[in-house]
Amino acid sequence: MKRSPSKSMLSDKSDATDQTAYLHRDHDVDHHSGVSMAQILVSLPNPIFVLDADNCFVYLNQAAEMFFQSSQMILSGMPLDGFIPADGNLFSMLQRARDQQVSVGDQGLELAGPKLGLKLVNVQITPFGDTPRLLVSIQERALAERLRGQSLFRGAARSISAMAALMAHEVKNPLAGIKGAAQLLESGLGDEDRVLTRMIVQESDRVAALLDRMEGFAGGARLVLSPVNIHEVLDHCLGLAAASYGAHLMIRRQYDPSLPLVNGHRDLLIQSFINMIKNASEATDKNAELLIKTSYARGRRLSLAASDGGSHVPVQVEIIDNGRGIPEDIRNHIFDPFVSGRNGGSGLGLTMVASVVADHGGMIEVDSMAGQTAFRMNFPVAKAEKLTSSSLKPAKGSAE
Repeated sequence: MKRSPSKSMLSDKSDATDQTAYLHRDHDVDHHSGVSMAQILVSLPNPIFVLDADNCFVYLNQAAEMFFQSSQMILSGMPLDGFIPADGNLFSMLQRARDQQVSVGDQGLELAGPKLGLKLVNVQITPFGDTPRLLVSIQERALAERLRGQSLFRGAARSISAMAALMAHEVKNPLAGIKGAAQLLESGLGDEDRVLTRMIVQESDRVAALLDRMEGFAGGARLVLSPVNIHEVLDHCLGLAAASYGAHLMIRRQYDPSLPLVNGHRDLLIQSFINMIKNASEATDKNAELLIKTSYARGRRLSLAASDGGSHVPVQVEIIDNGRGIPEDIRNHIFDPFVSGRNGGSGLGLTMVASVVADHGGMIEVDSMAGQTAFRMNFPVAKAEKLTSSSLKPAKGSAE
């Protein structure tokens, strides 16, 4: 909600200036240590800011200026909902802290907005004295930092990087041989049999690209995203599953044909969905069923690559199986590395999936109980200006 520069806005600016002066006043110094409040606030590494009764910025420390990518002078008096949608969880927390005059916090809160992007943070909100103002402290988290920062997994993270480099080196050579052999076989086959050799060539190219991505794992190379038809990607993965590990599955598709293209990396999306479908097939026994469902993620907002730069409802992909469910003792750690509910499982597949979804600016969540597990992945839609005639093939929706 944007507010026009009015008399109210001018008074907000004045109020913000007065409050900033209070927080920075030079005489507010501890005479024993010689340290002022301003020095303490500036030195803190975490974003800290004060909001008034209308949730407009009153004060920001330097870390908060960096977090919102703007200066105290510009932000003073501006509403917080210019950065974060007002229907999000953060605003509910602000209201609770103000109404009940209690300190509230949350771990792993997702903040999303067109200017802010998608951020995972810890938040603490505290009433600011006997006023309707609130003091907000944020600790930003990132997937890579979370994986590498936990002491239990520091050595494991280094091992993953080393393993990625080793796999890239050792697998690429035989992979090139497999591709070359398939191309030679193709020349002597009929059109019907060539479908299989072309699949081998295409999958060899995809795995080679994945290995290139693994080589850049430690460096955190930025993904090059483009418009992707999510239904075409899912159908490709389901075709591979039906021909191999998922032959025992009864697969149902429930697609929304009205969905737009997503902003994605096709090969990494394929790898992620293959991981999810393979996990589902291994979690099911007799009468195995798999439902693949696409829809708009109603009630969700992401900072998306839309033509107007705003936040929009993302595209949601649900992968639902009727298997044994995720063991309760690992349910809250299912995306951590080396956590697996299957004997002999590496525990890296879902970590990779979570990393890919995060790299796309999306979100992933899971609900599991005995007899049903549902993974939900939300993806940004593609930028309107990126759409070309070749990418605008209709997304074939179906319900099978």
